[in-house]
Amino acid sequence: MKPIEKIVIDANALLSIVIGGQAARRIVLHPKAPDLYAAVQAYSEVEKYLPILAERKKLNEKLLWSVWNMLPVEILAPPTNGPAWENAWNCLHQRDLDDVPTLALALEHHWPIWSQDKDFEEARDLCHVYSTAELLRILDG
Repeated sequence: MKPIEKIVIDANALLSIVIGGQAARRIVLHPKAPDLYAAVQAYSEVEKYLPILAERKKLNEKLLWSVWNMLPVEILAPPTNGPAWENAWNCLHQRDLDDVPTLALALEHHWPIWSQDKDFEEARDLCHVYSTAELLRILDG
């Protein structure tokens, strides 16, 4: 199987890394880790929920922000019109509007998505969506 060189990461996978998800962190630190990209909207969503998660899970918010600021993720603006946006909109807007930019970014660049979000199952006909476990199997293989 061809190695995954670039992947779009969604908000829930980003949050998993930040709050201590060991499998997600293994991917980021893996010697064969793909370059990670996130839609600016997903990035903003994580920043909105970090304080809430810190309080809910009784985690050190300053530590979470430190981890967040060190993540090797490039933030990109997804297309807001054109075929990639239209396909993403048609696929996900009724299920979860917040996921449309992530899918549009992946479609625009022909990159897969890393997500645990079940909403992206709707997008499997448009692009490859990897779970954390699938990515680890590929990287470790």
